[in-house]
Amino acid sequence: MKINYILYLSLVFVLNSCNSTKNTSEISKTDVEIIDEVAENGSEFVSAASAEVDKLVAANLHTPFTKLEEDRTKNFEVNSGVVITPTISAKKTGNQMYHHLQESTLYIGSSYLCDKCPNVHLSAASGFVIHEDGIIVTNYHVIAPRDSIKYDGLFAVDHEGTVYVVTEVLSASKANDLAILKVDTMGTKLNALPLAETELVGEDVYMMGHPFKNTFFMTKGIISRKYVNSEKSQPKMTITAEFGLGASGGPVVNDSGEVVGVVSATRANYTGSGKQKGDLQLLLKIVIPVSQLNNYVKSDV
Repeated sequence: MKINYILYLSLVFVLNSCNSTKNTSEISKTDVEIIDEVAENGSEFVSAASAEVDKLVAANLHTPFTKLEEDRTKNFEVNSGVVITPTISAKKTGNQMYHHLQESTLYIGSSYLCDKCPNVHLSAASGFVIHEDGIIVTNYHVIAPRDSIKYDGLFAVDHEGTVYVVTEVLSASKANDLAILKVDTMGTKLNALPLAETELVGEDVYMMGHPFKNTFFMTKGIISRKYVNSEKSQPKMTITAEFGLGASGGPVVNDSGEVVGVVSATRANYTGSGKQKGDLQLLLKIVIPVSQLNNYVKSDV
């Protein structure tokens, strides 16, 4: 009888232990659950910029997108004529780098009237200032969208929410996916990023852009490779710093804050081939080297 009682107590202990483990497992599962959230600060930022753009378009204070398309054709593969003064910069901490990039990085957007609501929307892309008088850089594919949407104009927005009208395309290179634009600064001097002479494989880099409308988002990595694109025969490079849709045209800088590249594209590599794609193995982050960008500006040295 005593033995049966001991067995009974042992069974109760084991059952309670199982329940305890189950409850702990359920709590842990809840704790690690990831919930999708919208980029709230980004949505608010873009909404405010869109409202300002709507006013500019309504008052006809913008440059028509058709005029910018004419500029793009006229200045295709030409030097912009913009004179850049080389500067020597000191190395920066991560926090210093964030503010350094934030002051010069822009949200670039083409405005269009939505076909589902009466509001004006902005497409999402990135860019950065290279001259205080309103000279900015972004991608060619940002100013030459493939879709059939009718755009009103092109605008740049700084981190404080100030909207600048893009007035001219000074240079456009499809092969290098680069565009140099002029914005109306309304007399304000902008904060320009210095351009490095070249880019070095293995050096630390920082990137800033607006991936998926997560505005002024900075990541860090290295330059992992330089190569020549077989299709366009143009130099490219890859970096390990993360970026995604909306970061196109964003600056990539070295640890002194000098531009070493321009965000361009991503390429996914899977285990399978053709239509039978397997697991995603490698996502390449493709960047235009600054040595290519330097071909479209002039130096005063």
